[in-house]
Amino acid sequence: MIAANSCILLTDSLPPASMAAELLKQLPKHAPQLVQYFDQCQSTIQSFPIHQSRCMAEEAWQIEQGQWHSAKAKHNAALALLLAQQQQKPLAPTDEPFWLVELVHIAPARDGAALIPASDLHIDQAHSQQLLQSAQTLCEGTPFQLQLWSTTHWQLHTNIDLPAHFASSALVSRTAVNAWWDQDHATRDWRRFVNELQMLYFDHPVNQQRQSQGLVAVNSLWPLGGLAPSAWQADSVPLRLATLSDAALRQDWGLWLHQLQELEKTLMPLLAHSPTLVLSNLDHIMTLTPTTPRFWRRFFPSTPTWRNHWLAQS
Repeated sequence: MIAANSCILLTDSLPPASMAAELLKQLPKHAPQLVQYFDQCQSTIQSFPIHQSRCMAEEAWQIEQGQWHSAKAKHNAALALLLAQQQQKPLAPTDEPFWLVELVHIAPARDGAALIPASDLHIDQAHSQQLLQSAQTLCEGTPFQLQLWSTTHWQLHTNIDLPAHFASSALVSRTAVNAWWDQDHATRDWRRFVNELQMLYFDHPVNQQRQSQGLVAVNSLWPLGGLAPSAWQADSVPLRLATLSDAALRQDWGLWLHQLQELEKTLMPLLAHSPTLVLSNLDHIMTLTPTTPRFWRRFFPSTPTWRNHWLAQS
């Protein structure tokens, strides 16, 4: 377990295999002090195959920092519990599955359909409440009930055994909806409900107003969760810095290097406390832990391993 004040999670700071070698050459020029810190650390690398975890590596890693029983469910089943932890909303340790739904935009794309998560939709509280009220009228006669939980997420209650296999919205937004939209019998009621909701939201006054403001419509809901709070007990929340995520999503590696310089400035006062750094990409985590200084290291310096781990995906 890693305490929150001793751990910093740097999202999208580990480049994909295709860019790892080239960007490694550029690091000393753009972030020399950060590289120096890396050199003083021991490193490990861990793979989280997305079709097993059904979420981003950073999400799977954060879930594993708690008391996690992998035999009970895949990592994605704890995503709603992780969000409750991050937003400091304590939950009673019940054995009932905990579900949330996220307000999203789903649009046709070349590969079938693309999802834009709530974090990119700029949803305000008034619009969220109006959309919820409309959705609640649609719930009548269905196995689903919705109640306000936050501006971007609502709590989902259901009396059916909804399977806990919905992938992370962050992962879906980086891949394709069709890859994660299971068509099995167990989700038939949910798919029917979402189809009706999408028709309801098509010309909804909230979306008409959003479009007049140059914003895309909120036209669907994406479930997350399904694990009971008693099955996963959270540990401390690490400090999460997403400075590099925008450039990584765009695959603009020149911008990524520029943002890395800004990230180094942010990190410098924090590195004085010797935190563990956790670097992530879609399906890998690299952990850098400062080593305890020994007098004999002056004469027999250890060889940093992080460069090999940086390239290990290749």
